[in-house]
Parts: sequence; C-alpha cells; structure tokens
Amino acid sequence: MSYKFDFCPAPFQEMEIFSDGSVYVCCPSWNEYYSIGNVFENSVEDVWNSEKAIDLRQRILNNDYSLCKADKCFMLHNRNFFSDFQSDFKPKMETLPLRVRYGYDYECNVACIICRNKVKRLSKEELQKWDDKIDDFLIPFLKTTKILVINTHGDPFGSRHSRKVIQKAAQTYPELKFDFTTNGILCNEKIFNKLNINPSQIDTIRISIHAATKETYGKVVKNGEKLFDMLLQNLEYLSGLKKQYNFDFLIQFVVMSNNYKDMPAFIDMADEYGAFPIFWEYKQDCCAYTEYNESLCITNSNHKEHKNLIKVLHHKNMYKYPSSLYPILVNLQKTDIRNPLQKLFDKILNR
Repeated sequence: MSYKFDFCPAPFQEMEIFSDGSVYVCCPSWNEYYSIGNVFENSVEDVWNSEKAIDLRQRILNNDYSLCKADKCFMLHNRNFFSDFQSDFKPKMETLPLRVRYGYDYECNVACIICRNKVKRLSKEELQKWDDKIDDFLIPFLKTTKILVINTHGDPFGSRHSRKVIQKAAQTYPELKFDFTTNGILCNEKIFNKLNINPSQIDTIRISIHAATKETYGKVVKNGEKLFDMLLQNLEYLSGLKKQYNFDFLIQFVVMSNNYKDMPAFIDMADEYGAFPIFWEYKQDCCAYTEYNESLCITNSNHKEHKNLIKVLHHKNMYKYPSSLYPILVNLQKTDIRNPLQKLFDKILNR
C-alpha cells in the first residue's frame, strides 16, 4: 500500500550504491552529490545512520531542503509523487532502506547520445570484482529490501553482471519487487523467463526512448533505426503485461535539439501503450560516460531552436500530463509566446 507524504521520503527509505562504494539517498545530481558514506569503508548499517545521513533527515523533517536542488529535483517539484512505503520517519533509522538502487554497473547493450558514444562493457577485472560480491554482499544486503532498482547506470538486461544479480535475487527473495530502468531493447517475455522473473515481482518498468519515430530514434541511439521495430514490439508486450499485473509503466524522453519535435507524438505513444511519459532536460540527464554537448541543450535561451521548443511545449498534448515535465520545462511552458499585438488585443478583450 502507498501513502502520501508532505515531505521527501527518499532519505528515510532509499539507498543508491555507486561503483566506488559511495552511497546516496536519491539521485546524486539532485543534492549536489551529497554522499552519506561508503560501503567499502564502513558497514551498511553505519553508513545508513552516519552523521551526514542523520543530519540530512533532520533537515527534511524540518522542511529544510537546502542540501537539495529544488529547481532540479523532479520529485520535489511534483510533490504529488511523494508516495512510498509507510515507515517511521526519524533522523536515525531503526530499519535498513526499503528501496535499494544498484547504480555501480555501467554495462549497456546500446550506445545512446545522452549516455555514451559507444557500447560500454565491464572489463574482465571489473566483471569479476562485482560478480564476486553477489553471494557475500549484494544478495544478503537485500534481505530487508522491498524494491530493488536496477540498473541506474547501464541496462539490467544488457549487462552480464546485472542479469546474474536479478536472477539470484528473484530466486532468493520471491517477495522482492523490481524497478527496472532499461532502454527496452531486451525487455521482453524471453528475458523474464530466462531470469526466472515472475511478472508479479515487477513494481516499475522505465523505458528510456527519447523519440517517437524511427527516424528520430536513429539520431538518438546508434543503429536505432534497426532497433526501433523491436522496441515497439516490446512496448506492446509490456502494455499487455501491465494490464494484467498493474505495475507502473513509464517511458522517458530526454529533450534535445535533435528530438524535441517528437514530444507531442511521444504523448500519443504513451497513450497507445498505457504508459506514463516523463520528460527530462539534457543538461541534467547527460551521463558521465560521454561529454556534454552544448549544441544539444535546447533549453539554453541562446540556442537557435530555443523559441521553437517553447512553441512545442505549448502544443495541446503537452498539457495532458502536468506532472510529466522536468522543472525547467515547466517554467519554459509558462513563457508567453504571443506577439505584442496579440497581448494588447487580449488585454483589451479581458478588460
């Protein structure tokens, strides 16, 4: 059962582990990479209730978000998303996190312009290092976890290591739920059967697409035009699965100069497959595995296509899901695009 909160529940319920062992309680870029500790230096229990963690929680309980980037955080901007598990919210938590994010694995099966300029694979040494941790750390750590979010830096089904973690976790903890962040190319019935995932174990599936047409998908993902039909087949399968098992189904779109015209059609895509659309900003979502490309950042006011983006944001489709837009896009949508004569005329009419 979900409960609505007036404050952010993440620091009380979530933990994300990075490849260097650093731990965060939400998306690091939303709170200036405020790490509460390191699991390679201290026990999980000590990290979870470190001085920094306790201080952060006390601030949130006092409605103090000074350590957060309120203008960037999608959840803080849309407080109606503040819903999660019921828990006793105290600065020092008596229970381990209910939601765990494994963000240490960057291996992925596609190269997307947002994340990386080529397909990323773990080295033999890296793969062995993390595989060795499956039985003695990664799986035991999940014993009190309700939801495992995997994989936040790569693809859960494209990664050799993540597939092992998923399969072992699904077998070890039948009640554990999964929150999959994926490009969707391998997210289908075949992989669920291979990894012994019961659809009832799915809490959320987030598909990063960033396009509504084959042509645009080819601009965003390397060899995307060849993969697009397969992606649509998987969306069709997931749409039917959602109707049966009622999990959260989201499709994600990072707004850039080479795809923004697809935004209204992306809303239609969401409607077609029964998914909820999410629109992010490129500057915020640009991954550390590729260089930031200023020419793609159409939210910059000096970008040559910036005014056209604002026009697209005023398309009727873009008002269908008010909470789907990243904060900066919401602010741009409020921009008055009428010319001076229209403004004067409207002012006279409204007197």
